[in-house]
Amino acid sequence: MAAYRRRPAGSGRRRRKKSKKIFTRGMRVTLFAFFVLFIIIFFALLVKIYFIDHNNGDRYKKAALSQQSYTNTVLNYQRGSIRDRNNTTMAISLRKYSLILEPRTLNADNEAKEATVKAVAEHFSVEEQELRDVIQDKPNSMYEHLDALRELSGDIVESFKKKMNEKDSQIGGVWFEETYKRSYPLGTVGCSLIGFMSSDNKGTYGVEESYNEELCGTTGREYGYFDSNMKLQRTIKEAKDGNSIVLTIDANVQQIVEKQIEKFQKEDVGAKRVAVMLMNPKNGEILAMASDSVFDLNKPGELDSMYSAEQIAAMSEKERSEKRTAMWANFCVGSAYEPGSTFKPFTIAAALDENLINDNSTYTCRGVKKVADREIHCSNTAGHGTLDLRHSLMESCNVALMDIGKSLGRENFYKHTQLYGFGQKTGIDLPGESAGLIHPRENLNPVELATSSFGQTQTVTMVQMMGAFCSLINGGDYYQPHIVKEIQNSEGHVVETTDPVVIRKTVSEDTSKKIRSYLKSTVEEGTADPAKVKGYSIGGKTGTAEKEGRTKKNYLVSFIGCTPAEDPEVAVYVIIDEPNVADQAHSTYATEFAAKIMKKVYPFLGQYASKDS
Repeated sequence: MAAYRRRPAGSGRRRRKKSKKIFTRGMRVTLFAFFVLFIIIFFALLVKIYFIDHNNGDRYKKAALSQQSYTNTVLNYQRGSIRDRNNTTMAISLRKYSLILEPRTLNADNEAKEATVKAVAEHFSVEEQELRDVIQDKPNSMYEHLDALRELSGDIVESFKKKMNEKDSQIGGVWFEETYKRSYPLGTVGCSLIGFMSSDNKGTYGVEESYNEELCGTTGREYGYFDSNMKLQRTIKEAKDGNSIVLTIDANVQQIVEKQIEKFQKEDVGAKRVAVMLMNPKNGEILAMASDSVFDLNKPGELDSMYSAEQIAAMSEKERSEKRTAMWANFCVGSAYEPGSTFKPFTIAAALDENLINDNSTYTCRGVKKVADREIHCSNTAGHGTLDLRHSLMESCNVALMDIGKSLGRENFYKHTQLYGFGQKTGIDLPGESAGLIHPRENLNPVELATSSFGQTQTVTMVQMMGAFCSLINGGDYYQPHIVKEIQNSEGHVVETTDPVVIRKTVSEDTSKKIRSYLKSTVEEGTADPAKVKGYSIGGKTGTAEKEGRTKKNYLVSFIGCTPAEDPEVAVYVIIDEPNVADQAHSTYATEFAAKIMKKVYPFLGQYASKDS
């Protein structure tokens, strides 16, 4: 038996080495803290991303996608219309369409492209190759058009849309952009007071210019971008249409007046210039305003309405430009001239109001009056003899008016010319108004005072004369002359009304009554006899003004009047500048012409002939 050998203590079995710890307790705590922090940050980011996506996701997506393809198209507003007092349209913006091609869309589908090209070419009568060239030259564009496919009518566009919507139609990659074109249905009617649109779509001359801000609307926008499926998405901010203008003008009356002017120029005596105004004395409304300067509002740059082809061809470009400017100007508000004897009622009314004269005042006319170192003649060189106040106006005696002017003196004469509004703009709502020119108070020396008293050596405008005259015959109220009656929004609701505004008092009611009586006598028995119209009670005054350059013997003849004479509802003013005759100094040309106009237009204005007259 083998002896059993005892191993010495500490021998035989290996001693295990004590493991060395990698992470201390402190390190483990730190790592745990970092891990927790990481989890917190991670979840915080997830939450942040969620809210960003929830609140701004669409915006960011659109911004990102817009980098691929983005459209920004202006949506045009419809400019407000211009209508007469009876709602007859005188200016309107008609909706037109432009066909827009999307080459990028078309290039993505060859079959659709071919179908679209053939359909567009056939329907709108354009060459296929023109379409193919655009699609090829701008392959990634989403907005292209041809000049031939602008200003398309609604009917032709709608018929094409029906084709697009037909079953199995492959037409695509096209849409229609709305635009507007200004149109004037009555052509030349009211051209100088309506105005027109310039090449930059701004109102030029007339109501188009003075009410441009009201007529203009606000453009809209159409934004387009590709979504994640590469489909074009559009966001639209609608345009706001402009307001419409309703005029005080009666289009029927305006046309009658213009036709009478044309007839006078072509078939009658004719003149360098003919102009007519009609106004309501009780509220300042302009009922008609016209001159012989005529142009088609739909083609305002063309001169063929005023000149022959030969005349136009002979003009330089500078001359054509000058002719256009003159043609567009509104004579009734922008041109000043010496009024002549139509001014006499104002001088008489001023002296009546100052209690310097009365019905019984008399004047002796021997055909000439010496003032300072000058001899100033009456129209009747033989003299009128002795006249009372009424007959001084009826016979249009210059000598009597010089005596009345002298009694007024410079201070009173100047004061009343200011009250009447002479030498200052009326503020009518039309552009290009002139102020005319009167003598300053300090320059009203005896000669100037004498000549001014009967309407020479000072200038006025037609609208000035009408505003002042209406105050003489309506009881003394000077109403603001105006051309616009009201403003309506695009829905037809009235947003602004032009209420009659009395600016000031010019004469007393008693003076006004006397003047009306004198004016009636002047038509019935005096120099304005040719202005009679059967069935109407008419008052008025003639004018024969010798123009500057007195030796040339050029005259402006005129008539200003009203009906009914006792309580006027309508005032009329006619001027004929340099009649085409050797002897121009005859107001008969103006009075007879005025009678023709009054006879034709009064029924349209609610004034009917009396069977008893």
